[in-house]
This record gives sequence, structure tokens and C-alpha cells, in this order.
Amino acid sequence: MMQRCDSRGAADRRTGRFSLDVLPHMLHLRWTPRIAIDRNDIAGVGSAIAMSGSPTLPLLVEVTKLKEITWEARTAILSHEFPARVAVLGTDAVDLVLTAFLVKARTDARFFTEWEEAERWVLRG
Repeated sequence: MMQRCDSRGAADRRTGRFSLDVLPHMLHLRWTPRIAIDRNDIAGVGSAIAMSGSPTLPLLVEVTKLKEITWEARTAILSHEFPARVAVLGTDAVDLVLTAFLVKARTDARFFTEWEEAERWVLRG
């Protein structure tokens, strides 16, 4: 069974900024294309992961043409307790550069441009 959480709850009036799917062996976080991610977005994702009932599953994060990840969002991400592995799936070099700070996180994180490769790596852990 797949459970889905998203940012369309009453507490978040900025609808549709992300979705979180709980798959059998991993969490799949999908950001809305061309988004500028801020601290409130990270707090929303943290809450969704906590409420998923599966916060220790590996995480596959899908980004498409990110505009920005604010400094406050980066700080919040780096202070968050991640699952053992985080695969970031992006579409281009800009996505790679904007998510490169994740290498400083206390988790094993890698960037991919192919879904199958990202899924295989994140589940291998």
C-alpha cells in the first residue's frame, strides 16, 4: 500500500509545493518544478516525513529545474536527521549545484539524473 502526503494541508497555504509518497522500501519526495525552497518548505517536509510512519526509510528526492534553495532552508536541511541514504534525482547541472551542499549532511547522499540508477543506489543501503 502506498501512502501519500503533500503540502496541501490547512497549515500550509502555499499549495502543491511538494508531495511525499511512502513506497514499500523508500520515501519519494517530489518538489514542484522551478521552485525556490525555503525554511517553511523544509519544515513541511519534515512534518510529512514524521507523519508518514516510515521516517527511517531511504529517501529519494526529485527536483526539476530548481530556482533556489535559501540559506535558511540549507541550514534547516543540514540540521535535520536524515535516513541512512538520500538520493537526489535532478535534471541538469543547476540542480546538481543547488543540491551539492547535501554532501555536508550527516548521511550518505548522492546526485543522479536517471531514476533507475537513483532508486537502485538508495535501496542498496
